[in-house]
Amino acid sequence: MEKATRNALKLMNDAGFGISDGLRVVVDPKLSFMGYSTRSDGGDVIVVSGMALKSGMIEGLLIHEMCHIYRTNTNHPSHNQGLLNRVGQYVTRKSHLTEDYQIVIVQQAVNHLQDLYADDVAFRVFNRSEAFPPDQAFDFFLSWINDTPGASRNVKAVWLNVGIMLNNCFALSNMIRHHVPDVNNRAENRVQKFLSHANERMRGVCIFQKIHDRLERKCNGKGI
Repeated sequence: MEKATRNALKLMNDAGFGISDGLRVVVDPKLSFMGYSTRSDGGDVIVVSGMALKSGMIEGLLIHEMCHIYRTNTNHPSHNQGLLNRVGQYVTRKSHLTEDYQIVIVQQAVNHLQDLYADDVAFRVFNRSEAFPPDQAFDFFLSWINDTPGASRNVKAVWLNVGIMLNNCFALSNMIRHHVPDVNNRAENRVQKFLSHANERMRGVCIFQKIHDRLERKCNGKGI
């Protein structure tokens, strides 16, 4: 872990996206997903899961999380928590969203947008190294894509299917954005299979687009 952290910090710095050397990386063996970044006691912390250590993608994960920290520390609007809270409140109020599962989906959409902006930095680092090669990126993003929507048609189930659709959109759009080859069109085929079984109402849900449009206006083209 220490070696991977040193390598990731060096790759970030060499690519022009250096962050503080005071970073701490800790392992949570019970964490159910790969990892996340946060702040604790005034410093930046990356928490990684036990499965991340065994995945062979630890350097790629660390760089991705370091890019979240970079976006936060450079005051990029996509990582401005006050702005995100205002956007989220606007969307939930405007669309009359009150159920917990609806709020979770809105938060999920915001998380995907943050990941897209973080990965705009991360792939500049990846392209200078072997930390996250294209074949590994393909396998990773393909694992996000679910080709089978839930069969139930009650309101909650439709929203959960929207959550699946958001995951699929994030994975495929990131592959396209960063020129990750879609081997034998497997990712596109999974997405299309999902959509072919989704009902029309679910296809037309535009929560993600509403959030995206408002954040784009706030960001005002402030990319890298």
